[in-house]
Amino acid sequence: MIYLDWASTSPPDRAILLEAAELAAACYGNPSSTHRLGTEARAKLEEARSRLALCLHATKEAARGCIVFTSGGSEANAIALLATLRKRSHARAAPLHIVASAIEHAAIHEQLRLLAGLGVETSFVRPGANGLVTPEAVAAAIRKETALVTVMAVNNETGAIQPLGDIVRAVACAARELGRATPPRVHADAVQAFGKIPFDPLKLGLSSAAFSAHKLRGPRGTGAMWLAATLEPFVVGGGQEGGIRPGTENLAGAWAFSNVAEQAVTSLASELQHARELEARLIAGMEAIPGAIVLPFGRKAGDTRYSPYILSASFPGLAGEVLARALSDEGIAVSTGSACASNAHAKERRVLAAMGVPPELSFGAIRISTGTLTLPADVDRFLETAARVYTRLKP
Repeated sequence: MIYLDWASTSPPDRAILLEAAELAAACYGNPSSTHRLGTEARAKLEEARSRLALCLHATKEAARGCIVFTSGGSEANAIALLATLRKRSHARAAPLHIVASAIEHAAIHEQLRLLAGLGVETSFVRPGANGLVTPEAVAAAIRKETALVTVMAVNNETGAIQPLGDIVRAVACAARELGRATPPRVHADAVQAFGKIPFDPLKLGLSSAAFSAHKLRGPRGTGAMWLAATLEPFVVGGGQEGGIRPGTENLAGAWAFSNVAEQAVTSLASELQHARELEARLIAGMEAIPGAIVLPFGRKAGDTRYSPYILSASFPGLAGEVLARALSDEGIAVSTGSACASNAHAKERRVLAAMGVPPELSFGAIRISTGTLTLPADVDRFLETAARVYTRLKP
């Protein structure tokens, strides 16, 4: 099958997964145990942590902040959001407030729905038609009681790269104007950014960021978060991961994550160029299909405001789900958006709606996402098949 759904998950690196499995069998001690097997496991875990930290920063000296291993990007995001509840315990009467972009992944959006039931207010900032959230719009939503701002690094449906550095500066300025001594924390879901585009949370001024191994050909069920400074977690337990994420550590997952991250960061420049070449091929081909529309409107190849790994396109008059199934029957895998949200909200295209995309276009939208193993011939086969299927099935 031609696989064009890398934003959902990536084909695992078999060699790295096998190496991690061998490590799990050979180094089976609990990293918290004080005997030799435990200290050996701890040494391997800390080596994986250091290697992952180096993937985020240019040099070892610059690798400030801490890496916390989690079960995935969703848990890393949840830790950042749930930590706001600890602020209520310290200031019982003060209302809690979060600012979030309206195009967040379900891992953020659904957690905010849960927090709303606990009395936490959220101001959702809509993007422009180009899928980008402006720093000014985020700053305008800041209140004196704002505890957290969360804006994703790269949107998982459109590939829009959010201006995080500018947003962090705008948030700090807005906080000063409100007379706050310190600005709210700024968190980023960086699952679609890390290892794909240059991403340094320290340089961006972030407070925290979330990552996932399976987007980089690593194992599922393994993720991490970067913290500029420690936070008070809402979920506690045995004190593992500096008390931020309780539970016996997944050494094999952490080891595999550090390996795939190193590979991705080492080859980032060449792979990014490869992705841009595929993006140009995709957009040119989409523009040649009568009726098909690239989303956001007017997106052109080489536009650095977008990750070239992710492209949304609409086939008006034909449901995206129908087209995706028809392409699957032809041996081509694409999606209609976030796989994590498809089960609960199959008919909802929340991200496109927030951008102002008309329902008739969002209804016919699919997402094409490429990766390191994608070939130009794969793109050509998709374009030819999509054009043929669309012509055959549209009313």
